[in-house]
Amino acid sequence: MKRFFACLCAFALLLPAASCGNTATVEPEKTEVNIDVPKDIEASISILVPGGNKNEETMIQCLIDDFTEEYPNVTIDMSYVTINSYESTVRGLVASGALDDIVWSNSPDFYYLVAKDYVEDLNPYIAASESAGEFNVETDFYSEYFESGSLGGKLYCVPRSSDSVVTFINTDILTKAGCDMSKVVNGWSWDDFLTVCGQVRTYMDNNGQSSSYVVDANLNTWLSVCYPLLVSYGADVLDEKGNIAIDSEATRNCLNMIREMVDKRYICPSTESSGSSFETGTSAMLFQSASVSLFADRKALKGKMDIVSFPLVMDNGTPKIGCGIAGYCINKQSKNKNLCYKFLTYMLSKEGQQRMGENGLNLASIRKDLSDYTTANWGKKYQDLNLSAYLYGSEYKIDTKFLSRADIGAKVDISLAITDLFTNVTNKSKTIDDCMNAVIRSLEDALDY
Repeated sequence: MKRFFACLCAFALLLPAASCGNTATVEPEKTEVNIDVPKDIEASISILVPGGNKNEETMIQCLIDDFTEEYPNVTIDMSYVTINSYESTVRGLVASGALDDIVWSNSPDFYYLVAKDYVEDLNPYIAASESAGEFNVETDFYSEYFESGSLGGKLYCVPRSSDSVVTFINTDILTKAGCDMSKVVNGWSWDDFLTVCGQVRTYMDNNGQSSSYVVDANLNTWLSVCYPLLVSYGADVLDEKGNIAIDSEATRNCLNMIREMVDKRYICPSTESSGSSFETGTSAMLFQSASVSLFADRKALKGKMDIVSFPLVMDNGTPKIGCGIAGYCINKQSKNKNLCYKFLTYMLSKEGQQRMGENGLNLASIRKDLSDYTTANWGKKYQDLNLSAYLYGSEYKIDTKFLSRADIGAKVDISLAITDLFTNVTNKSKTIDDCMNAVIRSLEDALDY
């Protein structure tokens, strides 16, 4: 899978990358991989983190404090990137020679870093750690998230947590609506979800909340929800050769389902501004991958909130749950790559993961030995909630790797084409054919047909 709402939706807002013009490319010095970094090394490195995300800043600062205690002659500074101008910010930093040594990224933004050859292939470093017995990716971690940070068999982005789309639910609204809570569990079906939507709609209409909507944003504006829904229906955006494959009966079935949700007033049409939201307690459900702490302590939700897995679309037997990563890359131009990698291995260590859990990372740990949220720090304060939803259904998880089937530079426009498709279908003045024709035109433009 950000973060946090603005972080996980930001790629839908990114502007297409502009050309770097005649900026000369500086060939990086070859670095010999050495994971045995001496404790007395003198160096200064910097880390680029998402601005406005206090959780991220706090948990990275705690890692910096620990790391510099072990490496007392190392100085580590933080700088900040605005998520909805990620590519332009990175491009500007590179042009001025100021891109940080360690760079925060997420899916699918790291594709841009790879396309521009800004970041290091970390496979040799991982291999050195495994040879030294520091860890084994397959046995020690949820390795599917390492795959989300890989492209062409090379690892570029180390995940700092297991990011999976889940369903945040307002238990107070669902209970008052008479929903059968025994069915609102990990692995619940899309049919069960729609049944709950209908019951909540009736409750809202009968209690003076006719202007509120059952499901908050993200159903039709976030690629990590839109794309898994398409694949669950048996559709896809591009085929394995990168050709446009979206015009299919399966896609239309998916779009008709979304239109029906608009007709039944489960979700807000794109032609209106919703006056309700999950965080204010006026919508019943929200699809998100954020830390539970982002919502659980809000006044309107305290004691009235829980999470459950993303509902499974069963019709075609191919249910999918959106997942991705937020993590860190190493700048290919850094003069201290081995030291940077040492910092990232501390982030991945049990101690590092526990420290981040104490300081705002209330998402499932990337480590399998910290999967028990009742004892691991990432579940601290929230053990009474269903945090297992984050880890449910590894066999159903799907990221946005389909973007790599086309030129990586087309990533932003392809992403926008799909989210625009789902936004358009919530506009009842547009036919399904209108929506399909528009997305095909957008994809053809993105792929320069």
